[in-house]
Amino acid sequence: MSLISSCSLFKDEDPSKDFYQPLWGYNFNIGYYSSIDPILYSDKVIFSALDEKKNDFSANSTLEAFDKEEGNLIWRWDNNIPVQYDKFLNIHEYYINNQVLYISSGWEYGINLGTGETLFDNNHTKSNGVSFYGKDNWIFTNFTTSDNSYESIEFTERNNFEWKVLLESRNRDTSIYYYRHTLFDDFFPNRIYFPYTKWNGEESRPNLLIYDFENKKVILDEPISIMEGNHFIDNKPVLNGNKIYLPIHGLVACINKNTSELIWQKKVNGNTSASGLLYAGNNLLYVKAEFGLYCIDPENGNTLWSNEGSGEGNASRLQYHNDVIYYIGGAKFNAVDASTGEKLLSFEAPSRADDDGAFFQGVMTIDHENDKIYTASYTHAYCYPTLR
Repeated sequence: MSLISSCSLFKDEDPSKDFYQPLWGYNFNIGYYSSIDPILYSDKVIFSALDEKKNDFSANSTLEAFDKEEGNLIWRWDNNIPVQYDKFLNIHEYYINNQVLYISSGWEYGINLGTGETLFDNNHTKSNGVSFYGKDNWIFTNFTTSDNSYESIEFTERNNFEWKVLLESRNRDTSIYYYRHTLFDDFFPNRIYFPYTKWNGEESRPNLLIYDFENKKVILDEPISIMEGNHFIDNKPVLNGNKIYLPIHGLVACINKNTSELIWQKKVNGNTSASGLLYAGNNLLYVKAEFGLYCIDPENGNTLWSNEGSGEGNASRLQYHNDVIYYIGGAKFNAVDASTGEKLLSFEAPSRADDDGAFFQGVMTIDHENDKIYTASYTHAYCYPTLR
């Protein structure tokens, strides 16, 4: 283990300064992997890591918690993922309730975030892991059965992983379902929204299913009338007010959350499979596609600004803080002015100075209360100050 720190904090707003340095960095000394967006809890930040160095990524994956301020190791998970190549993935959602992290790698775990102790687990493997969507005392998940015959939505109470089927759709040659996303609505606490993709034998199309959890019945199950072609939902949609915003392959679409009626749609340059959408604190919508970054008016879909042709490929999930958009893209740490699209920063991981393969990974989380950014390269965990 080794810890590096910097006292040259970047306090002014001149992004051209060369001394924008990490507040601290932690060398895992094992590489190569950090597969989840850092998890913030109380005074800790939790990263994923491997438990030994294997350059083919086959080592068992684990979790390590650090003091958010200084980067000192607090605990190492008392377990690891027993299946080679299985990881906690940042494309999957997790749920935190009452100091317990509910997370899946294929195996399912409830982990005490105060101590790193495994409270309970379930080895009923779901291939490549699943997302856990939590609401109060309930956890929901969606996945394809091991024989690919059904697409299933299941739920469980916290603390037991005793799953029950909520909905199930049978896959056939002419109809294959992909339930991957779950949305909750504060205005209708018993409603659950399941935007999903259905392949009809020729092309993939997006749909919306609304479920009344209290009465255990489907309220609506309708296709979304976007433009013709093969369009599947890339990443987690966003529900805001009466609208749902969907990152659809090559498109962004906005629909009425109650009817699935299309409000607007817009083409983007590439898919958004890693980045998804960000409905930011300035009430604007940001989209990172393979070959462009877009700022969109969420009311009408008009593009306010765009940066295309960067060649950054898929990126981390976009982050917003004090009128700056942050993300990892093209293996670099990037910061963009949220109002104008001006690139403020773009730099490689410091760890590449010693190891050319130790570039930034597509993981990032912002601590908004303390103006800090947490990210990782393939060998190090890092904490940076925000620009503003």
